[in-house]
Amino acid sequence: MYQDFLIVVPAYNEEKNIGKLLSKLVPKFKNILVVDNNSQDKTVEEVKKFPVFCAKHKYNLGKSLSMKTGMNFAIIQKKKYIAYLDADGQHKVQDLEKICSLVKKKNYDAVLGYRKNLSNLNFKKKYGTRLLEFFFSFLYKRSIKDIQSGLRVINTKISKKIDWTSSGITHYFADAEITCLLCLRKCKIAQVPIDTITSEKYKGMNLLQGLLLLTMLLFWRFR
Repeated sequence: MYQDFLIVVPAYNEEKNIGKLLSKLVPKFKNILVVDNNSQDKTVEEVKKFPVFCAKHKYNLGKSLSMKTGMNFAIIQKKKYIAYLDADGQHKVQDLEKICSLVKKKNYDAVLGYRKNLSNLNFKKKYGTRLLEFFFSFLYKRSIKDIQSGLRVINTKISKKIDWTSSGITHYFADAEITCLLCLRKCKIAQVPIDTITSEKYKGMNLLQGLLLLTMLLFWRFR
């Protein structure tokens, strides 16, 4: 059913989680690529236990360029769709199946997952997410509930329309930049509520990173 999909998992130091994730993905999806961002642990060794593709960056290039590697591979493999999900196990495979089925059935350019329940997030993450949603809707005149969601599927035919440039200190903002480009290019987008499993207590953006992302939203809107 998902023959024309490439599932891309950017990973960095995820030896404790990647095996659990792949054990759930492999029975459902045939084409899976793990992009290892020069992990310093045994992430690659864990990945090699499964029948999946693995690309290892020689240097730590950040999440954004890991996603680029995935997109380039999807195009080389002539896949119609590329799906991204995080390596830490916070996303459910059932939700991935749900957004993959929807993008194909309705011929969307992209389907974005959004966290339907923010109550399990700490104060900073919960209200930071809501602030980003408000600021984004004000700038882009479009309501997107979770612009930084790592669970999303994109039709590769629009790859040139969403040629994101986040790198360096903004590498973690690639998902948000892609969301901005999808809206600016008037792509056909759907949003689907998903469950997330909270993992590491301090994982996520700090205050300075949040302010930087707000600045980047403004920059991307008017560049």
